[in-house]
Amino acid sequence: MKNTLKWVGILIFGIILLPLLAALFIYKKAVGKRDYNPEVLDNLEEAAQEYVKKKAPLSDVDSRYKYMRLAEKAIPAAKQIEIGDTEDKKIDGPAGKIPLRIYTPKEEGPYDIIIYFHGGGFITGGIQTHDTIARKLVQKTGARVVSVDYRLAPENPFPAAIEDAYATLLWAASHRTSLRNKNDQLIVAGDSTGANIAAVVAQLAKAKGQPEISKQILLYPATDIFSRDASVLYPSMDEFSEGYVLTKESLDKYFKLYLRNASDRKYDPLVAPIRSKDLSDLPKTFLVTAEYDPLRDQGEAYAEKLKNAGVPVFAKRFDKVPHDFMNTETAAAEETYNLIQEFLEEK
Repeated sequence: MKNTLKWVGILIFGIILLPLLAALFIYKKAVGKRDYNPEVLDNLEEAAQEYVKKKAPLSDVDSRYKYMRLAEKAIPAAKQIEIGDTEDKKIDGPAGKIPLRIYTPKEEGPYDIIIYFHGGGFITGGIQTHDTIARKLVQKTGARVVSVDYRLAPENPFPAAIEDAYATLLWAASHRTSLRNKNDQLIVAGDSTGANIAAVVAQLAKAKGQPEISKQILLYPATDIFSRDASVLYPSMDEFSEGYVLTKESLDKYFKLYLRNASDRKYDPLVAPIRSKDLSDLPKTFLVTAEYDPLRDQGEAYAEKLKNAGVPVFAKRFDKVPHDFMNTETAAAEETYNLIQEFLEEK
């Protein structure tokens, strides 16, 4: 009897438990290790706490597929956000086709046209990971949003993303009629490193004299170097170096991969827009930062520098939220969308 029970136990372990353990191991390897410091959660809004639990950390930047899986689990379902229509298309770019997704409101145009650049450290993310933000922008503002799937590093390091972004601006400017652009002016927007791209192309458009950009929306932007040595200028890099979704380690990896073979250009305004010697005559700016974000101080420094250059700036820091809070269902995210709506309505 004992031998029978022994063999039954071995069979159960071999047939049921062993495959389950193997599947669990494979799953954990696929989604990455989700370490976070439970003590940091006490500082955050409840919805932000759940986001940190699901997504932390973003230090493993070697696989964008891990990032995609974590992002999809952490981000609210985009399909619940009702808008008019979406259209996926590809346009000609400097190194091939650039995928776009055009989001249209339910209302009839003409529309404000927002060219949106997703975040992800220049190496991860895409149209799908930021589908929720694009849809909510459309729903809240009534604008038409063009989301850009620019080339990613390390396969396509700097300046590939900037080239694709500027090419998209020129395309949008030449298709204002078909896009039903309200006032023949474009708006650039982005979050994190996507906000870096938005800030850079706004400066490029000013320098080249085209196209005309009326406003820029910068959500917790990277505006200067974001490698380890950035903490000399920006204490938030050390203060929130780990535990709040974005880490100092991941920022350092992003920066090195983005500037692969171009590390001598880390102070170039095309990389660090705050380093521009002339910020005058840039578009009216909406800029928000998060309290618990290593990029907080450099975003706020850019807002101040724009103000000193005579640029109209609305700047606000949101408390009790981490980097990437626009992908949460927090009160801070909801207020930001409302403020963006007011910003776009202003003349």
